[in-house]
Amino acid sequence: MGCNIPKWPVAGDAFKLGGKSWLRAADSLVKLTSVFPMAVLLGRAGMGKSQVAYEVCRRTNCIYVDLTEVGERNMANVVAIVVWRLLARHGGRDVKNRVVEAYRKFGYEGLLSLARGDPAWTLRTALELAGARTVVVLDELLPSAEDPKFFEVAYILHRIRNMHLPNASFLVTMLPEVYEKIVERIPPLGNLFIHITVQLPDVIPEEEVGEIVSVYCPEKTDLARKILAEKPDVTVRELLLELNNMPSRRYVELVPTD
Repeated sequence: MGCNIPKWPVAGDAFKLGGKSWLRAADSLVKLTSVFPMAVLLGRAGMGKSQVAYEVCRRTNCIYVDLTEVGERNMANVVAIVVWRLLARHGGRDVKNRVVEAYRKFGYEGLLSLARGDPAWTLRTALELAGARTVVVLDELLPSAEDPKFFEVAYILHRIRNMHLPNASFLVTMLPEVYEKIVERIPPLGNLFIHITVQLPDVIPEEEVGEIVSVYCPEKTDLARKILAEKPDVTVRELLLELNNMPSRRYVELVPTD
């Protein structure tokens, strides 16, 4: 079996999920999003949040939104891009719907205008097109706890929770420091988060490193274990990048010569 480690390991079709903790996280999130209006996936940068969220999307009726694509993270922009993605999948030409009509006439700006006026109605109307329950992944909604608009953006989650969308659940990826600040400073959200949060490991468990790497390249599992032993806090992304760049990097001396 040959090696197939992505050159830049981020969420996408080329990514493969390995490791019991990561697979269990995906299982738990599928269950949470089937019951609750929101779920939170917590983890350090580079530890696989986006990849787990992408795996949830593979298993559910899902819209994946990378919010690094949104210029300004406000309620209207978030709703507009979610609706845009929903229409791309469900807004066929035979569909008659006020949101669809606004999009056909005015494009994204039409959706943005509706979202500014009534975000809950706009989102609810678009979700009706999906028919079945829809999981909406909001990846990188709050990339930093030091964001000057932290509370304004966090309030988006509070508003979404209060929209009472019966056929949707929102999966939000989050850094630990962002989570802690929300729990401490926004009690209504913090009290909810306690029941709907799944946390990834802070470090790669020694017993799982082989599982993570073997889905790409079984012959590099021993080398991965040696890298982890030398740098216990290495992230999943860093580990895969190191393995992908062999033998030109500093771990070449770890490879047996005979």
